[in-house]
Amino acid sequence: MDFVAIDFETANSLRTSVCSIGIVQVKNGEIKEEIHTLINPLSEFHYYNTKIHGITEDMVISAPTFEEFWPNFKGFIDNQMIIAHNASFDISVLRASLNNFHETYPNFQYGCSYQIAKKVWPDLYNHKLSTVSNYLGISLRHHDALEDARAAALITLEALQKTQTNSIQDLSKIHKLKIGTPMPTKKQVSRPKKSNADVFIQSLETEISSPNRKHPLYGANIVFTGRMISMTRVQAAQLAVNCGANCKGGVDSNTNVLVVGDNDLVKYVQGVKSTKMKKAEEMIRQGMPIEIVGEQDFLRLVKV
Repeated sequence: MDFVAIDFETANSLRTSVCSIGIVQVKNGEIKEEIHTLINPLSEFHYYNTKIHGITEDMVISAPTFEEFWPNFKGFIDNQMIIAHNASFDISVLRASLNNFHETYPNFQYGCSYQIAKKVWPDLYNHKLSTVSNYLGISLRHHDALEDARAAALITLEALQKTQTNSIQDLSKIHKLKIGTPMPTKKQVSRPKKSNADVFIQSLETEISSPNRKHPLYGANIVFTGRMISMTRVQAAQLAVNCGANCKGGVDSNTNVLVVGDNDLVKYVQGVKSTKMKKAEEMIRQGMPIEIVGEQDFLRLVKV
């Protein structure tokens, strides 16, 4: 029952923009040590990220960079079993951060407390960190890196106890869960074809010489779905780009806002959902901070 739970917070949508790290070391089924540090990402803080975790550029000025903190961090995770909630995100952040200064990956295996919770407590209405923590009576100040890492550790310990197993490997065998390694696996992914509008909006450039950096949409990654009533999707995307947003053709883990055209909003409320809507909802269930807004709410946002 030895493992290390980790969590990252990022300053923006880049995986290399770590601004906080939480580490919880578990030995013999008990928490032995906890580490929390702010990290200077040497990167710009975006409004949406700060809104989520509360960390600002001023707070990390004197903090170590990821490269500077790495020798200490590596000492905790090298040759260990790692746990994180929605581990695919945290491990991709770790890989990208190490690639950023040409550091080799350490040796470790990792499991996901989100996937573990889905198997051990399948009847919960979702398996977000806050939902599972609340169900198990675990205190949580969500999006604090140490609190999130501790919650992931305690969820895993509860799962081990419930299944009467002594290791994450044994738990994974029972529920047929994948144990990951640092090296990413290559796989063929079939992607839905993007519309011409989706392709075009990714090349849009701002018509404003200096977008307002304090605008709520500045730095946000925005995706559009459904037919809009008040304007075309390209026109809406141009308004967003003028606010400093980045418009993308598909939903992924970097998406901050999914805008649903009013023509499809009623269908959405009634349960008829596009592929983008379904993907956004699934990622929200996994704890990704994606907001789904209607056309009119979007128009009010761009006019702020």
